[in-house]
Amino acid sequence: MPSRRALIAGVAGIVSVTAGCTDTEELLARCASRGVGSESPHLRRIAPIRGEERVAFGILVSDQAVTEEMYHAVRIRNGADDLIASVPLMDNREMSGLDPEDYPVFGSDSGELYAVTLGPPPVHGEYTVSLISSDGERIATARARFNCYAEDGTLP
Repeated sequence: MPSRRALIAGVAGIVSVTAGCTDTEELLARCASRGVGSESPHLRRIAPIRGEERVAFGILVSDQAVTEEMYHAVRIRNGADDLIASVPLMDNREMSGLDPEDYPVFGSDSGELYAVTLGPPPVHGEYTVSLISSDGERIATARARFNCYAEDGTLP
């Protein structure tokens, strides 16, 4: 039987939507997620990721997405369709300072990693991430639902 991660990756297509917060080190949180990815190689992966005190939502886009004018921004919306964050790609080229290799959930994918802080665990939600063109059109969209519980078992 395939692992949950392998099953989700197969369903999601090119973009994998999997749980973050999984690591061999002591964890800030335990997370579980489900999602649907896009068919675009430019919106590569979305997942919750842990920090020292907070959980963030990580968005990995291709190097091409941050260098070509066609790709303008990444927009993150919550389950109520409220805009949570908008990351302008051209203005933030090579400024994220995050290395995908530092976060096991992003595997060996390459590209530019951005993170939007969600808060300390427990944190949960449903988010839609869209890669937006310079004329405001959605080029690619991925969705994820997740729960990140505090390591001590505190529920949201």
